[in-house]
Amino acid sequence: MELSEKYPLDKKYKPGSIDLSYLSKLSYFKDGPLLAKEYLEKHGIQFFSVPHLNKTFLDGAVMVFEKKNPIIALTLRYDRIDNFWFCLLHELAHLTKHLMIDDTNIIIDELEPKQSSIRGKDTKEEEADRIAKNSLIPKEDWKKVDLDAKDLAKEVCNLSEQLKIHPAIIAGRVRFEKNNYRILSQLLGREEVKQLFN
Repeated sequence: MELSEKYPLDKKYKPGSIDLSYLSKLSYFKDGPLLAKEYLEKHGIQFFSVPHLNKTFLDGAVMVFEKKNPIIALTLRYDRIDNFWFCLLHELAHLTKHLMIDDTNIIIDELEPKQSSIRGKDTKEEEADRIAKNSLIPKEDWKKVDLDAKDLAKEVCNLSEQLKIHPAIIAGRVRFEKNNYRILSQLLGREEVKQLFN
């Protein structure tokens, strides 16, 4: 809350004003996370990168207090480009679908189901995951991905160029779908996000 008051925005958030597909295209640029922050702030959403809390699995949160501008905070627990974009779009999905609709004014996320103490079978979480996934890589484009391709890195890079999104996003999705977190590590953009916000 203190950060929010310290850095107020001129613009007021209007529900429905955020284009998640457009936002995902900003990932294509080296400074994409900073462009995303600027885009959100121009639409009345405060964005903060906050330190990860030790001994937690917290990835992010979205909140709206007293009908003021929404706030999104990401911990960047995993300093990877794929994780940044998924977490950001997941929180934005909550904002558009779950906050300001009912009495919910804050959602705190642990996006790693196996480790999470707060994430069970939750339809809001499943919906936010689905929206984030489909906004980053549209369903019809994902169907074209050959998860058994001999050269998966080439498959990822080709789709990245076609969609004009960062290859880390596709690599992260492939790793998740195959449940194999040893592959495509070279494409994830490790240790590239935090340095942008420092």
